Amino acid sequence: MATVEVDDDIYSVLEARAEEKDFDDTGEYIEHLLEQVVDKIKKEKEQQESSYSEEEEEEVKKRLRGLGYLD
Repeated sequence: MATVEVDDDIYSVLEARAEEKDFDDTGEYIEHLLEQVVDKIKKEKEQQESSYSEEEEEEVKKRLRGLGYLD
């Protein structure tokens, strides 16, 4: 496990929020937040990978025009 230094002011805010949210300790709350961020990053990456390239998008539009769905 890695160790990360956090500014005292930021840690104080996270510590108070951890207590409000009934986490056992501040470290557990920070880990929870980081897991949420990592999940969001993974989802964004998956969306980018599944997106069409410009060439692919143009090919789809060309096919739809040929079928009469686009003008």
